[in-house]
Amino acid sequence: MSVTNSEIASETPLSLLKRVYGYDAFRGLQADVIADVMAGRDTLAVLPTGGGKSLCYQIPAILRDGVGLVVSPLIALMADQVDALKALGVRAERLDSSMAPEDKQAALEAARRGEMDMLYVSPEALGTGLAGVLARLGVSVIAIDEAHCVSQWGHDFRPDYRALSRLKQLFPGVPRIAVTATADERTRDDILHELDLTSPQVHVASFDRPNLTLGAEPKAGKRADRVASLVKAHSGESGIVYAATRDATETLAESLERAGLSALAYHAGLDPEVRAERQRRFLLEDGIVMCATVAFGMGVDKPDVRFVIHADPPKTLEAYWQEVGRAGRDGKPAEAFALFGPADMRRSISWTVESDAAEEVKRVQLTKTRQLFAFLNGTECRRGAVRRYFGEANVAPCGECDNCQREPGDGFDATRFAQMAVSAVIRCGQRIGRGRLIIHLTGSARDGFDEDLAQLSTYGIGMDLSKQGWNAVFDELLFSGLLAETGDAMRPVLAVPDQEAARALFKGNREVWLRTDPSQRKTARKRSGLAAAVVHDLSARDQSLFEALRHWRLETAKAKGVPPYVIFHDRTLAAIAAERPASGDELRNISGVGEKKAGRYADDIARIVAEAA
Repeated sequence: MSVTNSEIASETPLSLLKRVYGYDAFRGLQADVIADVMAGRDTLAVLPTGGGKSLCYQIPAILRDGVGLVVSPLIALMADQVDALKALGVRAERLDSSMAPEDKQAALEAARRGEMDMLYVSPEALGTGLAGVLARLGVSVIAIDEAHCVSQWGHDFRPDYRALSRLKQLFPGVPRIAVTATADERTRDDILHELDLTSPQVHVASFDRPNLTLGAEPKAGKRADRVASLVKAHSGESGIVYAATRDATETLAESLERAGLSALAYHAGLDPEVRAERQRRFLLEDGIVMCATVAFGMGVDKPDVRFVIHADPPKTLEAYWQEVGRAGRDGKPAEAFALFGPADMRRSISWTVESDAAEEVKRVQLTKTRQLFAFLNGTECRRGAVRRYFGEANVAPCGECDNCQREPGDGFDATRFAQMAVSAVIRCGQRIGRGRLIIHLTGSARDGFDEDLAQLSTYGIGMDLSKQGWNAVFDELLFSGLLAETGDAMRPVLAVPDQEAARALFKGNREVWLRTDPSQRKTARKRSGLAAAVVHDLSARDQSLFEALRHWRLETAKAKGVPPYVIFHDRTLAAIAAERPASGDELRNISGVGEKKAGRYADDIARIVAEAA
């Protein structure tokens, strides 16, 4: 900077903010974070995208003696920040693989002479011997940008970030600040542990984005047509469309171009020169839509992006919130919309299961996947749901997202089903998984399967809801935190993590709502062999009797504490419904009915048959 050391020494963070950056006041937690770093304290700052995280380490780096060392994950991100700082008159440079050796050497020499305010490096470069060279410099502050990359629980884990804990030994006494936009409590704890921050000050801002309107819907019809209609609603505005694959970005860009919209594709498979040119156009020109994989994002500092559309859903809620946060960085109204479907969830789960990650990491990532899709398909306020996910309490509905704007009466009160599900989890000892719980709730255990659990009072209480409906209920319970998955990644079991929340649910003080009615009353389950043929051949009148017999069987089994099939199998009930026996002798003629059962149940069955006549 073109100021003397004495002038810098007399400056305060606020006066520097005004002189260099042109702002009159700090926003949010910026002043508190900067004060801690200036005082030499290790710090973790979780501030929203567009919340000015970079100022929290740039200002201390300029004001403190020495050069500020900034660890950043992307060359494009480093280049953009360095160029922006130079434009402000700040002495900044970067060291990365794209630079010529002589340029790297010149940057290091300037840093040694004390002629540099900030030096940007990648975590990979620090692992190649550069750290030892930098240790000989006078370092004022160390900043770890996108710090969630250090955590295996984060949405963008990078092993090279794990080695950054050695910076504490290389630069003793130098304050370190880790910054990120998205980190839940588990990720924050992991960042603090892995970086070995000393007595850290932790600042976590609200995750609210008041200017961002959120929406989501299940995929239906042609995805490209729906994306085009969403983009047309923002005609002439800049936006980003995220897709899961490189081919999808190309296809969507071509589709938008055919619709008369200005669109470009961006992914890691393009030549670096092409990517750089397309990013340059997006940053400088108005009205361009970038169809991209998530390779496009961290290096984008365009304030007037008016919309972010997920043509395919992201991996986690952390990734979702960071990606949609690239819209409306200028504080003006912006929109985020996501399309999702069952195939997307299956793909995400498959990627996790087939990865080389440790079992515990897989389990956590699978939980995050299910939480994401429960959020996308849920009915609660979207901004509120995200804020609660990140640990905020006392969150009020935003009143603006698609769920808040739904007409009164929309959605389905699934509280009764939620009570059944949580009760079943507790009764079953919090030791079985979703699949077995659904079998338990629907009373569909096979011969010899879970006979002990079938004697519980919750066996069969949810027979009126389909497997798909129960999956929707469990998804919502997992997202809301009423249930949690524990155990092995490949065989998770369901547990109740918050007993107080469960009690509130049972007392009726807490409701659970779904987007649509999950009820699909089943008149006949899938059966094989003779049973399927018999049930299929029943008349509508006999079907009604068959269902009445099944209801009686369930109640009788509960009273006796045995599985329903111990009373009679489905094929036997189907034969009873067709033959309509009126006495014990007639009942004994039914296949599957012995003398003792005929004597025990003849009166009940005769009554049910007579009532159905």
